[in-house]
Amino acid sequence: MSFSRIIKNLIGLIFIPLVSGAALSLFDTAEDFLRVNKNSLYLPAGIALYVLVRIIISRLGSSLMEFFEVFYHELIHTFYSIISFKGVKSFFASDTKGGEIEISKSNFVIELSPYFFPLFALIFCGLKLFIEKEFQCYMIFLAGLGTGLHLSSLFHDFKFEQSDIEKNGALFSFVIVLLLNIIFFGIILSILGSDHLSIWQFFERCINNSKNLVEYLTRILLDVSGIKK
Repeated sequence: MSFSRIIKNLIGLIFIPLVSGAALSLFDTAEDFLRVNKNSLYLPAGIALYVLVRIIISRLGSSLMEFFEVFYHELIHTFYSIISFKGVKSFFASDTKGGEIEISKSNFVIELSPYFFPLFALIFCGLKLFIEKEFQCYMIFLAGLGTGLHLSSLFHDFKFEQSDIEKNGALFSFVIVLLLNIIFFGIILSILGSDHLSIWQFFERCINNSKNLVEYLTRILLDVSGIKK
């Protein structure tokens, strides 16, 4: 095992309490969003519609949705390559052969980005901020469609034998992808419920929950080892 893989595995282990704290924060934020936003059900409706359409089209024998998700996957690789100032040399997407982009230099963020970055959902969230209130429900619905696309792509693409995952290690990849999905979905809910919720409130919850969890686990370890704090 290489030194970089050992470091990544250690980072994965260290981040586990943060994942747990962020998950609790996402649950609280989702609960607030559903309770206080009168248009909140448009989000799960959009997710459900995407999943339903994907199932129906696939059952009809068409590979259109598979191609769309492969294209989406490679598009996010490309997006992160561009914002990381890495040159994109080629782009390929196919429903049968998968997809691939060729870039000048890669890193773990570029490699894992399609698994944690809900691109279209975030775009529609951003657009909601500029839409009149009476039409914001449609942006929430479209954000739901984008979330459905991301979750479907994640479900079908995240496999430990995937080259992106193998390259970075199963533990590190799983923890980072899970953590960043939780964070981005927390951001999405905070933006969509921006009349009542705050992104900073979500992050504050993440920090406090993670801190409390670490303190709790530390107390347990000290008690088990017989060390008095």
